[in-house]
Amino acid sequence: MKQRTWLIIKIVAAMVFGAFVISTVAKQYSARKPPPDLDAVVETPPVSEQKTPLSSPESDFLDSGAWNTFHGDNALRGVATSEWTPPLSVHWRLKTGGPVRQTPVVCNDHVFVATARGEVLSADLEGNLVWSRELHKGVTPDGQPLRHRIEAPIACFDDMLLVGTADGTLFALDADTGEERWHYTLAGTILGTPNYRAADPAETDASGSVYVLQQSNGVLVCLDAATGRERWRGEAVDRSDASPSVSNEAAVFGSCAAALHVFDPKTGDHLRDIAIDPDSQVAGGVALVGGRVVSGSRSGKILEADIASGETIWVTEAGEAEIFATPAVTDEWVVAADYDGIVYGLNRETGEVRWKFDTEGMPLSPVIAGDTVIVSADGTLFMLALDDGELLWRLTIADEITSPAVVQGHILVGSEDGAVVALTAGHGKES
Repeated sequence: MKQRTWLIIKIVAAMVFGAFVISTVAKQYSARKPPPDLDAVVETPPVSEQKTPLSSPESDFLDSGAWNTFHGDNALRGVATSEWTPPLSVHWRLKTGGPVRQTPVVCNDHVFVATARGEVLSADLEGNLVWSRELHKGVTPDGQPLRHRIEAPIACFDDMLLVGTADGTLFALDADTGEERWHYTLAGTILGTPNYRAADPAETDASGSVYVLQQSNGVLVCLDAATGRERWRGEAVDRSDASPSVSNEAAVFGSCAAALHVFDPKTGDHLRDIAIDPDSQVAGGVALVGGRVVSGSRSGKILEADIASGETIWVTEAGEAEIFATPAVTDEWVVAADYDGIVYGLNRETGEVRWKFDTEGMPLSPVIAGDTVIVSADGTLFMLALDDGELLWRLTIADEITSPAVVQGHILVGSEDGAVVALTAGHGKES
């Protein structure tokens, strides 16, 4: 009887302790500030009083007619050089073998798509299927093929398609044929986009570098683009659901440590961490522009920081919910999307909110294209005026669509109903 009583006491104590832990964690991760108005609070640290001039050197890929990552180039800036005048119309729709939940990418005049069924497809810019390939990892007990699950955005650089899987395998496929060039396995899920840096003539490496982030502990791995051989492995920082952004100066990503982490892209040295605050975990991509990084955060704050010094230039408390979508950034503008439905247009120099637009859905990573903003929310594609956020046009395409790829006169989205949709200028139909 005494043993049973003692056992009951231990069970109750364990339940009470468990409830305390859960309550503590919940408080830490669910705290929210009061909803702000359009006159958002801008925190400007003293160091930013002596700002360096804004500069945005062109990415290696910006004007190449490519959309290499889910957010454009390897710096994840979300900027397209094309001009758009609504209305738009559906130019073509290509059915796929499963839901398309990641943004299509474009290089070498071909569109590349990954489906939720572990299939990768290539099509030309007229929507004609070129090749398809299923990524298998074995067979089921009844002998059926077991496919890899793809939850990370795909990327395409230098005739090579990069596909990360939920079990930690990174595939490099030949962009022309879909044949495997090499694969590399990490010890954990790949959730962020793989990324790439072209070979520097001044360096000894003849081929470019591929970067991939291990979700569980935020370890960034650099691979030889030609062979898949590991060049270096960065130190662990914290769990990271984010996507690394890459330039010749830095590889940068955020994590659950509520900080941005800066690594040397050549050596893997951990250069510095840029802390935000305990409620500002970073789970989205960050944009690198002119030696600075722009990021959203879980607390709804948007910030810009100098990657060389680690100093914060400005912080804006714009959002009422998580800002995990990757901001679009030019010399003059930052456009960010909040999970509460709002798209914000900010003054790039100061972080001041100039306008906001309510999508009445969950907006994904926006794109700045000329003097317009193109953004998806749920199943609707919106086009807004960049200068004031005015709605210019919208079209409901499906129940759910991806963030857009904007390239070569096309706007491309994937859809939950299993299709890739291409829109072009013409007589569209508003929803």
